[in-house]
Amino acid sequence: MSEKYPDDRGSLWIDSDNKMSGTINGERVVVWRNDRKEPGSKQPDWRVKVDKREKSARGPAPEPVTDQDVPF
Repeated sequence: MSEKYPDDRGSLWIDSDNKMSGTINGERVVVWRNDRKEPGSKQPDWRVKVDKREKSARGPAPEPVTDQDVPF
C-alpha cells in the first residue's frame, strides 16, 4: 500500500493471455484465467494462487536476527 494510492492492495503484470503475476498485500501471487468455465456457471473467471515457485527457489525463510545475535 502506498501513501499516494491508499486503496492499492498490490500490482499485477500480464505474463500471457491466460496468466498474470505480481503481489497482493505483500504476497507473491499468480492469477490464471479459467478457460474451462461453463456458460452460466458460478465458476470464477480468474483464479488467484500463491506463487510457490519463488518460495521453493529461495528455500526456507531465514531465522530473524535480534540484538543478542550481534556482538557489540
